[in-house]
Amino acid sequence: MIGTDNQRYLGWTLVALSAVAWSTAGFFTRLIEEDVWTILFWRGFFGGLTFALIVAVQSRGKVIKAYGSLGGMGLLLAATSGLGMIAFLGSLRLTTVADVYVIYATVPFITAGVAWLILRERSSRILLAASALALAGVVVTLSGARYGGSLLGQFVAFLMTLTMALMTVILRWKRDIPVMPALGLSAWIAAFIAFWFCDPFDVAAADLALLALFGLTQSALGLMLFGMGSRMIPAAEATLLTALDVPLAPLWVWLAFGEVPGSHTLVGGAIVLAAVFGHIWFEMRRSRSVAVS
Repeated sequence: MIGTDNQRYLGWTLVALSAVAWSTAGFFTRLIEEDVWTILFWRGFFGGLTFALIVAVQSRGKVIKAYGSLGGMGLLLAATSGLGMIAFLGSLRLTTVADVYVIYATVPFITAGVAWLILRERSSRILLAASALALAGVVVTLSGARYGGSLLGQFVAFLMTLTMALMTVILRWKRDIPVMPALGLSAWIAAFIAFWFCDPFDVAAADLALLALFGLTQSALGLMLFGMGSRMIPAAEATLLTALDVPLAPLWVWLAFGEVPGSHTLVGGAIVLAAVFGHIWFEMRRSRSVAVS
């Protein structure tokens, strides 16, 4: 029981840290003066390169063999993750930011459904209640924002949400997938698609350095931490923890650029934090009660 608890705590920590990494997206996009497709290309390129270096070390130089051992499910994981990256960008271009984030905030519920269908993994009422509270926090954060974008954009945002749910369930389901090559390939897939919509070589040197840091931290580090941590905890719980992105994203912008968050952002962020850490507190308390009994 203790070992299982320690593994779950580690899973919580790794997924929470992945949310921290992903929350820096707004910070980097404020600094980098390039169009979104160029950013996506270089983020994917440097993210994929980072994973390739990790794979080279892990496989002792047998990189091609490592990527070749992915198998059907590994390729499906890579394609799903890469599609999710593209869908996120596409949804932001086709509909409002508010639409995108509110639709994405439903990901724990969609993940719970997919996990039940594939794994027969049931989500507790406490987890679903915490997910509902986190969704309410996102809605509060985006109070006053413009909703009602295009139906196509809303569909693409839902597609992004579905890919995240599928990716999480695949990682939980097929734990023998070599996760580093699979997620590295997903970054290359995103870069390949973005290449056809931008001029990637018309980039200032300063921006290129920032794009390299962006790909290393926000893309590669975030995916790596999530890929490892989501295997240790229930699928819906993993996607609930990614909601930490909501209060953290404006924090980095505030610290870096002095852009003070509005009251709606502060209140909504507090609700999200209460939902996530309230769920963790409850689960830790329940685990200790079971251990004592």
